[in-house]
Amino acid sequence: MDKKVNLTNEELEKLAGFLQKKIGICLESSKLLRFKRKIEDILIQRGIDNFNIFYHQLRFTCDAELIQDLINAVTVNETYFWREHEQFKTLVKEVLPLYIQKGSMPRVRILVSPCSSGEELYSIMLAILQEGTLLDRLNIEMIGIDIDSSMIHKAKQALYSKRSIDRLPKDILQKYFTKVGNFYQLDKAIRDSARFMQANIFDETLDKKLGTFDIIFSRNMLIYFNSHDKQRSFQVFHKLLKKDSYLFLGHADANEIDRRLFMPVKSGFHLFKRI
Repeated sequence: MDKKVNLTNEELEKLAGFLQKKIGICLESSKLLRFKRKIEDILIQRGIDNFNIFYHQLRFTCDAELIQDLINAVTVNETYFWREHEQFKTLVKEVLPLYIQKGSMPRVRILVSPCSSGEELYSIMLAILQEGTLLDRLNIEMIGIDIDSSMIHKAKQALYSKRSIDRLPKDILQKYFTKVGNFYQLDKAIRDSARFMQANIFDETLDKKLGTFDIIFSRNMLIYFNSHDKQRSFQVFHKLLKKDSYLFLGHADANEIDRRLFMPVKSGFHLFKRI
């Protein structure tokens, strides 16, 4: 086969429709073009030179690996440590102390969705560690989920470039990271205390797989969804959260939030409480 594939705009639009139904991501034409080369590479690696064959395999052969490769190719995973860190301060100083009042060493479950390559979840853990007393009074469980399986692998490795750790305070970097060549690896004890898994937010069995949570962080995911799928996401979060628990959203994610499900707690910090 000639190692050359050139997908048309019509074919890319067809893939966009498939992905929206499958995972909820709404890919406009301009975004599709960004991922065109990555998608074409999948066909080349699979030895497929005909779009119709590729699309048929996606739709009808239940080739989970092929579908995952496509998902990995079009998901955006730009993140770094300490991003919008004011929310971490709010978590540590205002939200988590509320749970201390509930008894001796209460269990607090925190979900990060999507977790990408782990920077956000680990930033939360580092903020809790730096506070110094919460871990003596709370049993905190951290879980991160992402639809991109390659990001889950990276999160478990916790090996980061200089760009990822550039905004971390120097004392935190020196205390919790080891230089490995040109990269920085997070302390093993912290890595081992986090749990990561590949999951789709629209999986109807997600609550059975994960259980319920006291706090959810979901930042910079909903901006890729249309209005319908945003509402579906809020319903999923409502289902995953216990009553009177908390939802942190990114600054661009809170538009169209269902006020029948969540009430704002702190203006400007995109913190909501489940009703």
